Amino acid sequence: MAWFRYWWLLLLLIGCIQTDQPLPTANQFAIYIFDQDAVPGLGSSAETAWPILQAVPLAQSAFTVTEDLLLSYHWQTQTITFTNPWGQTDRDAPGYMWNGGGSFVVIYNGQRLFGGKVVAAISPRRFDYPAMALSNDYILMENPELQGKLVYSFHPKSAVMYPPQSQFLAADPTITEAVKQHLREIGKLVE
Repeated sequence: MAWFRYWWLLLLLIGCIQTDQPLPTANQFAIYIFDQDAVPGLGSSAETAWPILQAVPLAQSAFTVTEDLLLSYHWQTQTITFTNPWGQTDRDAPGYMWNGGGSFVVIYNGQRLFGGKVVAAISPRRFDYPAMALSNDYILMENPELQGKLVYSFHPKSAVMYPPQSQFLAADPTITEAVKQHLREIGKLVE
């Protein structure tokens, strides 16, 4: 009977080890979005925001933009379009997706590349770290093709009306190129 207990412990140990496996290659790129319960505040500078976003457990995210939900990543404007799982407009989405209460982290191959605050493009909030801004076109619903989708753009810091920007915000150019190539390979990159 003792051998049965040893086998049981061995199986349990193997099971615990397997739960710490890296992210599956099917989702090498993802954007984790956190509500105010998980990340109550980031402060006003990158020196306060980035350490918080590096430490928050990804499992606490309220929503994740997976490669399956991602419809396109427009590289020249750093704009992402993804399926809106909550409905047809941004107001169907939870408040943290548009009211400035959410935070985000962009992940590639398990590595946190950059992160910041989720805001609407018309937000008066000012801070000195990246923003993921809900598109003005989307807010105004000038394009009927956007129904059922959410459109955000990445910016190095808060701005007035968030002008288009073309630089991927990861610090390492090698990683930037790897992300671009990966998005190209999975058919999500718009160049």
